Amino acid sequence: MSVNTNDISVLVDKIERRLGLLMLTPHLPENLGKKEWVSVIENDTMVTFSRYYPRKIPFVVNDQTCWRKKEGDKTYYIIKDECLNGNKLLGVKDINWQDTSADNISVGQTAGYGYYVPEFGGYEDTLTSFMQFQQAADISSMYNNQIFVEFTYPNKLWIGRAGNIDVNLKSFVVELLVQHTNLQTISPTMMETFEALAQCDVARFLVNNLQYVDGLETAYMQIDLKLDALRNAAEKRDNVIETLQNSYVSASNDAIPYIITVSG
Repeated sequence: MSVNTNDISVLVDKIERRLGLLMLTPHLPENLGKKEWVSVIENDTMVTFSRYYPRKIPFVVNDQTCWRKKEGDKTYYIIKDECLNGNKLLGVKDINWQDTSADNISVGQTAGYGYYVPEFGGYEDTLTSFMQFQQAADISSMYNNQIFVEFTYPNKLWIGRAGNIDVNLKSFVVELLVQHTNLQTISPTMMETFEALAQCDVARFLVNNLQYVDGLETAYMQIDLKLDALRNAAEKRDNVIETLQNSYVSASNDAIPYIITVSG
């Protein structure tokens, strides 16, 4: 296993230890065992986490990947399902301004002076280069047509400028927001929160299913599963969700548009 890979089997073992289930797990029926915990994490935890911290991927918008549909004064691009490669689309962040392929660079040039400066500063002229970039940004802001992307769930987007004017291009690149499908796409810096949410979901799964046999009288004994600890773990889910809600609009989340303004 790569040191850079988040392993779901390691996560399941960690949850087992943290919930104190090492003695109980071997006696659980197969449909409540650790293989089912993986399913809970994939279908519950990953879905919830992705709503706050989705995965960001580049996507080329053209006639091969989208249908065009005219509605009133707007030309919409309808993303084809087969071009998403099985990804669950959650939204569109913005045009990928760092990608100068396709027609992205021409979109940038519509702002007036242009976004791209054809000079890259070295050690000897770093200060000059910064000044050139700032001058270009200042001049560009005078003529900026406020190009933006409007996304309509589940798969429709429009690119335009102020006054609902179409920016109708044959090809450009946007950043799609999609659902995570495995742990490898989740930043290690976010794994503590993800692990806490996964632990709550597994605890809730076990409590919801084991509560029907807890306290059951048999011919040999009364079953006592000590579910209170699991219930307490499951009830912490609301706190984890609150943490996600309070923190996802921040510079730590590169899936949201975030601008830092410095005045001086």
